[in-house]
Amino acid sequence: MFSLIVMAALAGEIPSGLDGTARQFLDAYARGDDAQVMSMTTKGDLHIYGSDAAEAIEGRKAFRLMMADDQKLWGGKASIGPMTHVSSTQSGKLATLFFDADFTLNGNTVPIRFATVWRKEHGGWKLVQESNVVPTTGQSATEILNKVKP
Repeated sequence: MFSLIVMAALAGEIPSGLDGTARQFLDAYARGDDAQVMSMTTKGDLHIYGSDAAEAIEGRKAFRLMMADDQKLWGGKASIGPMTHVSSTQSGKLATLFFDADFTLNGNTVPIRFATVWRKEHGGWKLVQESNVVPTTGQSATEILNKVKP
């Protein structure tokens, strides 16, 4: 119960240093900086869910392979824009950071919605879980229902 109270009290407040850590992580991933990305992930249980159903990754080795495949596609030319619609909660050594950011490659931009979980380890935030999706437009339940009204 106490952790729920703490999380409710901190909802909306970004834990100290977490937004900067997440920004560094995104930039390092986009440019394919394996050493920096891996230094920012937990050495324990790591779970990554990409935008494709097949991208349900467990562990650092599988994550590293996914990142290498992304870099083969991107050729170091991808960028991830500013974080918007940012929300965060924290309970003890765990924190969430949810946000949207535009992904750009070869002049094409798509929005990405990120949900991340970080753990404070050895004085710094380490990524524990991450999920990202390409959100739809015009497909919310309200919008669909409005289209079928007589």
